[in-house]
Parts: sequence; C-alpha cells; structure tokens
Amino acid sequence: MDWDILRGLDDAQRRAVLAGTVRRRYRSGDSLFHQGDPADSLHLLEKGHVAVRIVNLRGVTLTLDVLAPGSAFGEQALLDDRSRRTASVVAIGPVETRQLQRAEFVALQRAHPSVTTVLVELLAAQVRRLSEQLIDAHTMPAEQRVVQQLARLATGFATGGSATVPLTQEELASMAGTTRPTANRALQRLV
Repeated sequence: MDWDILRGLDDAQRRAVLAGTVRRRYRSGDSLFHQGDPADSLHLLEKGHVAVRIVNLRGVTLTLDVLAPGSAFGEQALLDDRSRRTASVVAIGPVETRQLQRAEFVALQRAHPSVTTVLVELLAAQVRRLSEQLIDAHTMPAEQRVVQQLARLATGFATGGSATVPLTQEELASMAGTTRPTANRALQRLV
C-alpha cells in the first residue's frame, strides 16, 4: 500500500515509519476510537473504509467524511500528549490499519528528523480539505454538494467499474452540509 502522506520520504524512512506501526483489524461497525478519547496514535488506512463522525451539541451524529485505503487519520495525536480525539472513527466493512503510537513517532523523529515532514503534510492536507469544504459550503448549492460528495464516495468505493456506497441519505447529507430531504431531491434528479 502506498500512502500519499509517506510519498515524500525516502525508502529507508518509509520503512522506518512502517516498522514502527502495529497492524490493527476491525469488523464492520467497530469504533477505532471515540470523540473525546485521549489521542495517542495515528492510523494509516490499509484496507477498507472508515467514517469520521462527530456528535454535535444537540446530540446529533454527523458524518464528516469517509476515508478510503491510502488515507491517514488521527494526526493531531502526534502533536500533543494531552490531545483528545476531535471525532469518532467507525469501520465501514472490514478494516485494517497500521497504527503509529505517539511515543514511536517521537522516537522516529529523533532518529530521522525528516519524518516530521509526514506530520506537516498531514496537517497541510487537512487544512486544504477543510478550506475547500468551507468554500463549497459558501459558494455551491446544496444539491450540487450532495452530487459532488456522492461522486467522490463512488470513486472511493469503486471496484471493477461499479460502486456501491454503503451510506444512508442522512450520512450523505451531513457530509454535504445539508439535510436529508435535500439529499433525497438531489438523488432523485440523478435517477
């Protein structure tokens, strides 16, 4: 598996990072971690898909994103030993990750200072993604955001030229920053 985030490292550095990871397996519906948990590790998604979810102040669960193999998440855990998870991550189908503990990352930084590039790139990618979502939310009609999210998800779940996206309309709507009825209208127009 090639993780975009490790692309800037040479082979020895990449092997060092991967050697410091522990393989974790999860069943569909398993939580990898919960919003508010102490944050102590980064995950490199090797197989399967995960949903990134938060519970808002009203107690409503919102799906922020769905990540595909090659993604990394939990990077804020590498910044501060007192950090907390800002979202929950749940397996969509069987999932395998490579988990890198903060202590292992700190040791890798000492041995290979350029490994810090991994963290900087993760954070930069997150800022870019959030900026794009904010711009879309202010400039793009809601139904168009639904279609855009669906297209992105279809690409992530594609196998052999077709894709089944195992999300509800409610989850798709929350990813697009809109309501389920709006997502339903967008989907009906596609039909």
